[in-house]
Amino acid sequence: MKPERKCIFALPIFSMETINLLHSILRYAVLAVMIYAIARAFMGMQKSSPFTAADSQAGLFTTIICDIQLLLGLALYFIGPLGLKNIQNNGMGYVMKDSYSRFFAVEHITGMLIALALVHIGKAKSKKKDNDAAKHKTAFVYYLIALIIILASIPWPFRKGFEGIGWS
Repeated sequence: MKPERKCIFALPIFSMETINLLHSILRYAVLAVMIYAIARAFMGMQKSSPFTAADSQAGLFTTIICDIQLLLGLALYFIGPLGLKNIQNNGMGYVMKDSYSRFFAVEHITGMLIALALVHIGKAKSKKKDNDAAKHKTAFVYYLIALIIILASIPWPFRKGFEGIGWS
């Protein structure tokens, strides 16, 4: 009898609890860098200042940290119990009728993907604008809309139905 071969990629480097904790904590980093990028863009618009490398880096760092958050979120969605497995186990009809299940299986991921797309579009469009004022305004508008969508899509503990989830 041959010994069972184990694939190194099947070894759990992080548990679901660890990924969930990282995803929850990283939300604050996402919010912080987004607010920083929005503030830089707003100040650039107000003062008619040049679009500097620091402005570009604020957008780049925002994009990178949002992408990292996306990877953690996708792992939770496809491997964790509240995303795809919830739909597979209970059916889409049940998930759509249960507000908690619907939030994680549909609303959270949809809102966050839209916000992430807006961050990427804002970064790309602001880079292509001809003048500094247009660069600042484009970054400001796209990042602000993305931030609003992100704030609406986070399962905050003060939201109805999420009281027991905590702040981390």
